[in-house]
Amino acid sequence: MKQKFDVGIIGAGLSGLTLGNSLLSKKIKNFILFEKEMSTKNDKTYSFWSGPGLFDIKKTFSVKLKKEWSQIEIKVKGESYKIDLGDYRYACYGSESVLSELYKRLAEKGIKVERGCSIKHVKKNQDDWEIEVKGKKILLKNIIDSRPNKKFDDKYPSLKQVFVGSEIISTKKVFDENVVTLMDFYNSKKNVIFTYILPFSKTKALVETTFFSYDINFKQVEKLHKLTLKKFDIKEITRTEKAVLPMSPYTNLKMENQYYKIGNFAGASRPASGYAFTRIALWANQIETKSEFSYEMINHKENYLTNWLDKIFLSVLRSNPQEAPEIFRIFFTKVPISSVIRFLSEQSRLIDYLVIILKLPKLVMLRGLINLYVK
Repeated sequence: MKQKFDVGIIGAGLSGLTLGNSLLSKKIKNFILFEKEMSTKNDKTYSFWSGPGLFDIKKTFSVKLKKEWSQIEIKVKGESYKIDLGDYRYACYGSESVLSELYKRLAEKGIKVERGCSIKHVKKNQDDWEIEVKGKKILLKNIIDSRPNKKFDDKYPSLKQVFVGSEIISTKKVFDENVVTLMDFYNSKKNVIFTYILPFSKTKALVETTFFSYDINFKQVEKLHKLTLKKFDIKEITRTEKAVLPMSPYTNLKMENQYYKIGNFAGASRPASGYAFTRIALWANQIETKSEFSYEMINHKENYLTNWLDKIFLSVLRSNPQEAPEIFRIFFTKVPISSVIRFLSEQSRLIDYLVIILKLPKLVMLRGLINLYVK
């Protein structure tokens, strides 16, 4: 006899597991998850902002923080600009701890997770979808696919965030453990390039080399990353991470016949930054309570003003990447940090939008706006 579920979630990464836990909280239990990996890996770092007026991510995930910081810095042309976060904090989790906790919650409620299976073929049978897993046929009324697309959306002003990171231990006390280096810019006319450093102690940190780029060139990123690491007198590299994240304002969640997309390629990634952790947490929290699953439950509720500003940011970054260091310097040093954090956390007030628009360089942003309609 074939097993039948209302919902099948393909991919038990952050989006899939968070959705599963959210459905569970809405009393929807007839669903199953499929994951190709047999075990959870510690190959990602989930960073976010916390503080007054922000959605409480720490309460949502109930996982021990890896670390949090009260200061950030931006470096432009070798000059450091340190910003005190006041009542706010920049924090991070290791992916293994978050995903393991989400798995645990599902298991405690008897939700089935098929691990070690790669879904290659999905067949439509009248009112249901049929998939075969380990010799078993499973019927699904709805499929939610969180796997990444094979192709990126290159429509203007879309970009990709390409990064390589190494968690390192230095032989010397080279890091200020109280200050996150959010962006240490390189001079480039072709791409936006910067180093990102999360210091866990005076001798240990995650160091990432990041490109905001139209192209994907890991060899170029890795070459620069190796040069960057030479600055830190490395004793040991404890782990590495690398990825390409979409930076696109265009998404299409709904496909056809109860087959839906979620994840980084379906609205989970913030267009102007490529980061997804906060957006996924907000999305899951906003899922409406219904007696049964529907597309409206998982549709990302787009903030049109945020998306419009992100489009302009992306337009500037794609057309004039050499302008990026100065724009980000102004953004972080001239706009009140509370407005910056609320904007980056997608929880802006009207006054935050007004301040950001007034403070950013008018001519550069105007050119970005015009390019949206002429390119």
